[in-house]
Amino acid sequence: MIAEMDAMQTRLDALVAALDGQDPGAIVAASEALATAVILFQSADIPAGSEMRARLLVTQTLKQLEAAAIRVNILKDWTRQRIDRNHALRGTAPRGAALSY
Repeated sequence: MIAEMDAMQTRLDALVAALDGQDPGAIVAASEALATAVILFQSADIPAGSEMRARLLVTQTLKQLEAAAIRVNILKDWTRQRIDRNHALRGTAPRGAALSY
């Protein structure tokens, strides 16, 4: 379980770096690697005596997830601003809400 948590932390770090770099290909690759790490983590057992280490790793992971979410929201806002500026330059109106999933 500890190895899976460490792998998940590494994948989260890679995702945050990809988000900071604003490279779509790197973001997709890092997201897929993180998804695999999460699946492996879900099936892992916590070894006896390592509960405190596991709790610490979970806390760190949650902080990294929050950092990634903040970056996604910032990138989404920047993209919305660019779209709005392009519409303003063209003299057109947006055709509806920009949806994000």
